Amino acid sequence: MAIYEFEGKRPVIGSSSFIHPQAVIIGEVEIGERCYVGAGAVVRGDYGKIVVGDGSNIQENSTVHSEPDTIAILEENVLIGHAAIVHGPCLIKRNSTVGMGSIVSSRTEIGEESLLAAGSVLPPGKTIPPRKVAMGNPARVVRDMDEYNLTYNQVAVKLYQDLAQRCLSGLKLIEE
Repeated sequence: MAIYEFEGKRPVIGSSSFIHPQAVIIGEVEIGERCYVGAGAVVRGDYGKIVVGDGSNIQENSTVHSEPDTIAILEENVLIGHAAIVHGPCLIKRNSTVGMGSIVSSRTEIGEESLLAAGSVLPPGKTIPPRKVAMGNPARVVRDMDEYNLTYNQVAVKLYQDLAQRCLSGLKLIEE
């Protein structure tokens, strides 16, 4: 795994979390338990701090970073979709989803159980209230989360929690 200390700051990673060998974790990063960090993901705690809550996942080719002396927080059971960019300072509250290819800008907040739809851009300083769906560029709230979306998000997070455990025991590099 590419896990780096930076200026005396070392990542702290929960023992039940899976970090793909092709992911990069740098500096002041805290990753909780049962988390998944996919191939090509970069979690940079060089300027600012990154906190990833228990059960969260950062999928393939995503980037999480924060401005100097700030913090990017992903609370519990947050899903960061493939190729998303999360740029703190920001707060993504529990059970929320950042869709594939989305951008979360600095000084933003995503409320509990909310969804930033795939390909959307949450501009600097904006907030998505709890249990809302926001989409577009710039992202705007388009509706409330319905039971289907809430259940889908819970199932997706659980799948990645299970995948983290499966990868810890079953992912093997084939060298030929």
